[in-house]
Amino acid sequence: MSAERGLAGLIAGLALLSLAGQGHMILGLVQAKGGHAGHALWVFLGFYTILTTLLVVACCLARLVRRWPPFWPDPARALAGLALQIGLVGLVYHLLLSGLWHPTGLHWWADQGVHTAVPLLFLAHWAMFAPKRGLDWRDAFRWLLYPAGYFAYALVRGALDGWYPYPFLDAGRLGHGAVLVNGLGIAAGLVVAGLGLIAASRILPAGRP
Repeated sequence: MSAERGLAGLIAGLALLSLAGQGHMILGLVQAKGGHAGHALWVFLGFYTILTTLLVVACCLARLVRRWPPFWPDPARALAGLALQIGLVGLVYHLLLSGLWHPTGLHWWADQGVHTAVPLLFLAHWAMFAPKRGLDWRDAFRWLLYPAGYFAYALVRGALDGWYPYPFLDAGRLGHGAVLVNGLGIAAGLVVAGLGLIAASRILPAGRP
């Protein structure tokens, strides 16, 4: 097995284990409040971290079996965009969210898996092995489509049941104006990071599809 496929398999396995731990934690929290497994799944699928980590799993499995999904855009843009999004997961968590709660035991490991290990390993995989030809500055703006879609999804969910996955998206407490400002700030940071990623792609190994 090549180093690229080995790393892709490691990331996929670690991500799945971490997601399982996160799911167990969410199920426990929901059941402690009298909720059921269906509601726990609804909560589980409300987090940007979870959805993006699931995409990382799909991407790594595609790299592992060397069969890129025909319905995805070209691998260079998809992998770079996903590296940007999972990097955002780690950065936002450690800068804004990690101090809000203190998991222990298995839940700590799962938490660190999705917020630290998987982002770092996927960024390393992108830097060393991912195809990078054809990226241009406009991609930094195209990559905003996914977080913008999530932003709308989270606000619609919150309007339906009053639950928001992240404090900076809590329109019920902050108001929609403040949430929009927060979203624009994150978008601006993503564009800058995306441009940095594109600049890095010019000097890193070209990789292969």
